[in-house]
Amino acid sequence: MYVRRSVRDLLPGDHAWLPFCCPDEQGHVIGSWIAQGLRIRDKVVYVTDAEHWELPGLYGHDLSPAVRAGLLTLLPVGEACLTGGMFDPEKMLQTVADEIAKAEEQEFRGIRITAETSWALDQPFGDTRLMVCERELAERVGPSVSVTAICQTDVRRCSPAQFDLLAEQHEVRVVPDPDFDDPVLSITRTYRPPGLRLCGELDAARHTHFVEALNSLPSQEEAIHLDLSELDFLSLSALRTMVEYTRRRGSRGAVVLHRVPPEVRSTLEVVGMHRLPGIRLDED
Repeated sequence: MYVRRSVRDLLPGDHAWLPFCCPDEQGHVIGSWIAQGLRIRDKVVYVTDAEHWELPGLYGHDLSPAVRAGLLTLLPVGEACLTGGMFDPEKMLQTVADEIAKAEEQEFRGIRITAETSWALDQPFGDTRLMVCERELAERVGPSVSVTAICQTDVRRCSPAQFDLLAEQHEVRVVPDPDFDDPVLSITRTYRPPGLRLCGELDAARHTHFVEALNSLPSQEEAIHLDLSELDFLSLSALRTMVEYTRRRGSRGAVVLHRVPPEVRSTLEVVGMHRLPGIRLDED
């Protein structure tokens, strides 16, 4: 079982996993995490062949000052973790250990390590090699009071079995920071499926924030999905907002409500789904 943790709430010792389905999701999480780290002057180490202006979520940003200052280190994949063109877990682990040791010598308060290794799954025994690396990395990062790691996986490149194996190696699943968050309600973007996760109480006082979050979603999606599993209250004004939203979308699709808790379901039953055109329940 894993813990879902937003980018801003990651802690030293977290060996976190980001299974992303598109560049937008990758950039939303990794870009925020890198920018946050540089802002507070953590050491950021990224195993990637990209240039600093090509990093996820930071495309076009000039990070050369951070590179020159030693805050950001980009390690080419071949140099960091390949032997004879094959993913080498021992080499990867040694590279990470060396970078952590350097950062500790330089007395960085925090050290952030990340890499996207989905490509290794395409190699012979790549999943086995990756599992070895993940297990060892978890053992090394877990006790740390300064190191945080995010392992990135493009879920379009892994099988369901490989996904499950990777999930087992990580106790923390990193998700984007909320679009809105206060003591009563949090609204967080989701990408699989595209939509929003609502937690807490969506009352009339937070109607405007809900509207803003809906309007920020990609207009081309066929349906927008709302995860209500952690929602305790849904106001009538929020239901009206959903109906108006589906009308504006026209033929592009409905708003689908997932994992509706009993309290919210009773509200829907009182109103009547026939009075909520364009809104449907996912009964799975």
